[in-house]
Amino acid sequence: MGNEDDLQRCTVRLNVASSQGTGFFVAPNWILTCAHVIESSKDNPVEVFWKAGNQNYTAKVTQLYKYPLDLALLQLYEDCLDHPCVELDDTKPNTNDDLYIFGYPKNSEVDYSQGDSASFKYEGISFKQDIILYKLKQGQVISGFSGSPLLNLLTGKVCGIVHLSRDEDSDLGGRAISAQVIVQQFPEIALLNKQFHQPKPKGDNPFEYGLPVPPQRFYGRRKEILEIKNRIGAISPQCVNLVGLRRNGKTSLLRYIKERISEFCSPEQKPLVVFLDLTNGNFHTPEGIIEGLRRGIHRLTGNYPWLKEDNKDGFAVEDGLQFLVDEGYRLIILLDEFEAIASKKDRLELFQDWGEDWRSKASAGLLTMVIASKRPLNEVYETLSLGSPFANIFSTTILGALEEEAWQSIIQKGFLPNSAVLQWVDELAGGLPYYVQMAGAMLWQNRNQEIAKNEFNFQANPRFEELWKDLTKVERLALRYELEESNLPIPDLAIVDRLQRHGLLRKNGRLFSSIFAEFVKGQR
Repeated sequence: MGNEDDLQRCTVRLNVASSQGTGFFVAPNWILTCAHVIESSKDNPVEVFWKAGNQNYTAKVTQLYKYPLDLALLQLYEDCLDHPCVELDDTKPNTNDDLYIFGYPKNSEVDYSQGDSASFKYEGISFKQDIILYKLKQGQVISGFSGSPLLNLLTGKVCGIVHLSRDEDSDLGGRAISAQVIVQQFPEIALLNKQFHQPKPKGDNPFEYGLPVPPQRFYGRRKEILEIKNRIGAISPQCVNLVGLRRNGKTSLLRYIKERISEFCSPEQKPLVVFLDLTNGNFHTPEGIIEGLRRGIHRLTGNYPWLKEDNKDGFAVEDGLQFLVDEGYRLIILLDEFEAIASKKDRLELFQDWGEDWRSKASAGLLTMVIASKRPLNEVYETLSLGSPFANIFSTTILGALEEEAWQSIIQKGFLPNSAVLQWVDELAGGLPYYVQMAGAMLWQNRNQEIAKNEFNFQANPRFEELWKDLTKVERLALRYELEESNLPIPDLAIVDRLQRHGLLRKNGRLFSSIFAEFVKGQR
């Protein structure tokens, strides 16, 4: 943490009834003090004055431990975004180490409401029952110093909290509760304290959410990659339907296939990979898709497989594709955002003949398709009361949550190994890549879990709205049921399995994110 001035900036004055005492910021928006300082106001707001910021706040008592611990934890009602925090050190000082305190003492004879300091030597330990106390000498502890942080000037860290005086009328010293006891009693706060003092990574924010990630920053999906490899890279290739809800990484995986095709096909198979984003208006007609394919093949081979005016000539197109096969090429077509041409019945009907034609070409070995969609293709067609032209030629690969090792690797791009950070991210994101990146970005920007959580909530809510609209009625009811809404019917096991595959439900039945769970509770 640093020196005496740094310690002063971390301390606050606590006003309770007609008395006052001292506390200090131990984690963002969390204050530690002694229980006897605020005991008379444990059920009421405590007035907090932060001198360094010249700000007044109110706080609530969240935990209070009377004798023999004599510790209390307070939380500000409103966020204070720029205050520092002491750095706790649970190692024992050495005999005669120089110690320093700063607080707000006040009694019938003195009033140091603007702050006062005192210095001590460390004498040794004593025990109050099984509670470790530090004995201080050669300094005076008077009323109001209770709850002050005890700074070891050698380490620059806080080793305890002032507990009581050995004699208020002399410099006999006092006793302090050790930081070891604080850490043991408040493990979550101790982790927040440790996180606050982590070195901030230098450079730009390493987390990215919202746009597809390039292959060099693609994490995990080893199982799905192997599934796709075994299909499009097989002796007789098979079409794949890549299924995932919004922002589950479909586009990133398609991009990975395109740019790392050597991981999926052997050189002897001479793969030609054409990527078509169906949100592009040029591809909203069958002729547009055919033209996109024609141009894609030209970019890869340097030759057009057929003339543009032959796009509507099925024989010419088929001859061009057969020529590629005869030359030893394997044509793999990646179609992203299938819903762009399947959002309305009249639009999808326009592509019915195209679908049947390409199914025929795939069956004949002229091409292999990987189609990315939010729902399995047969469901997309059934929802619009249409029969799927792709029946029986597609296998399905569902993108859900990342493997634990993969999403943790994402977080460790920006943070040192820290179980508290990983636990926090898991609680918010549940391994879904978009939300893992978002949680990492929010924490990297704010360096404060509470603030980052609020920002995550703000950023994620519109995405949850979109996700909720994409779910079917029975899927929504199943999620609400898992939140113990007992008046709802027990969901079909197949629905639960589907939600787990998509990563929305964990294996233990919990929703993937505590923030998403709160969102679902508000839906009807």
